[in-house]
Amino acid sequence: MLFQSLAALRAWDDAGLNAPLIGVNFSTAELRNPKLVEKVKWELDRFDLTPDRLCIEILETVFSNETDGTIIRNISGLSELGCRIDLDDFGTGNASIAHIQKLKVDRVKIDRLFVALLDEDAQQKQLVQAILTMANQLGVDTLAEGVETVREHSTLAKIGCGHVQGFGIARPMPFAKTLEWIQERQDLTQKVS
Repeated sequence: MLFQSLAALRAWDDAGLNAPLIGVNFSTAELRNPKLVEKVKWELDRFDLTPDRLCIEILETVFSNETDGTIIRNISGLSELGCRIDLDDFGTGNASIAHIQKLKVDRVKIDRLFVALLDEDAQQKQLVQAILTMANQLGVDTLAEGVETVREHSTLAKIGCGHVQGFGIARPMPFAKTLEWIQERQDLTQKVS
C-alpha cells in the first residue's frame, strides 16, 4: 500500500494538484519489521517526496503489543524521519495520553463511534468536546472519522474539530477519478475566493 499511495501523491504533484499529504495505514505486522524506517525512507526518496507529506496511521490496538520494542522504535523512527503520526480509531483501543506524548502523535482520528449522532446526542457532543480539549492541550491535531451528514460536519466545525473524513465528504474512488475530484474542488475554492 505504501508504494501505491506514494505513487498517487507523486502523480497528483505532477498534475499540479498540490495535495499536501497522504495517509497510509500500517498494520502491527508491518510495524514489527525491523527495516521499516529504512523502507519508508527509500520509498520516499524513490518518489522524490519529503517525509512530512506522509502520514503514518496506526491503530490504538498496536499498544497492546507495547512489549514489542520494535514497534515503538519504528513509530519513533518514522516520527524522527519527519513523517506525521496519526493515531487511528482514537477512543476504541488501548492508547493512553502517555502514548500520545511518548510517540509524538501529530493527530488523533476520532472514531466514527463518537461521531455518530453527535448532532442529536448531548452526551456524545460533550465526549467529543472533551477529546478535542485534551488534544488541544497536548498540541495534537484532530480528525473526525466517518462523517456522513452535513449536520455532523457542521456540529464538528462548531466545536472546533479541525479535519473530517467520511462518506459525507467523498466515497472511495479509483485513482483516476481522484484527479478529477481534486481538480473540481480546487476550481470551486478558487471561484469562492
